[in-house]
Amino acid sequence: MAILNYYSPLSRPGFHGAVTSTIDWCEANYQFSYYVAEMANSFSNLVTVGFAVWGFYLAVAESLPKRLRLGFAGIALVGLGSFYFHATLRFEAQLVDELPMIWVTSTAIWLLFDQDPGFTSMSTRTRLLTVAAVVFNVSFSWSYYINRNPVYHQVVFGMLLLLIAGRIRYLLVHSALGKRIPAEKKRTIGTIFSLGVAQFLLAFLIWNLDNIFCETLTRWKVSIGWPAAFLLEGHSWWHVASGTYFKFAGIHDYIKLTCINRSLCVKDDHRNFAIQYRMGLPYVKRVDRRI
Repeated sequence: MAILNYYSPLSRPGFHGAVTSTIDWCEANYQFSYYVAEMANSFSNLVTVGFAVWGFYLAVAESLPKRLRLGFAGIALVGLGSFYFHATLRFEAQLVDELPMIWVTSTAIWLLFDQDPGFTSMSTRTRLLTVAAVVFNVSFSWSYYINRNPVYHQVVFGMLLLLIAGRIRYLLVHSALGKRIPAEKKRTIGTIFSLGVAQFLLAFLIWNLDNIFCETLTRWKVSIGWPAAFLLEGHSWWHVASGTYFKFAGIHDYIKLTCINRSLCVKDDHRNFAIQYRMGLPYVKRVDRRI
């Protein structure tokens, strides 16, 4: 598989050697550090990790199910893997970034389809869902390692996100489960979900514009100069917008909505939970800690 190369004339040799990943981004390699290949694309992931840690803390503080804390831990893993990838541009680091993206997203799908009440036991349906998720993740990981085509990864990731969006819409609008949620709470969930999807799509658009217009953007960066030119690193904005809330974020809202739809509607009573805001950011709050 040939490297999708957006290699900048500002790039220099670095500590990690030649690029072995199947894609090289628009940001210049080793421009500011001999040890970090892409400075902005690497450190922008710390925002993702920070919000994932914050989400994990709130999940623990509100005594939310352990399986939902796993979602935030997975997001932190994606952020750390992406930092490693952009700092080295090695293929093994690319796998540490891209494979957890699939694993975390498939975990959210598993949560959305697990309809058995309670968290202490696993029914036959839940066991089958678990086996299916494991088989899918193992199969994709093996096939991607062999295929090494980043477009293949992006298409599968996009299809999983569409499945999540479709499942959430079905649960809220068409299913009998959605009728258990009061109209006001359903509207709140729908608003958070819609804004999260819109932001995620905007982030994906910026990612692709960064690839398509790399040469033009590079000229602008040189003209503007650094550090202001860091604002033109489109893939870094993808990291920030897709991995954090801003006000409403894509990935995190999928985890939140997974919690709202599964824990509040099926796995537990929705009256035991409420959607609250802290610093303008949504989170799930347990109303009754006695359950």
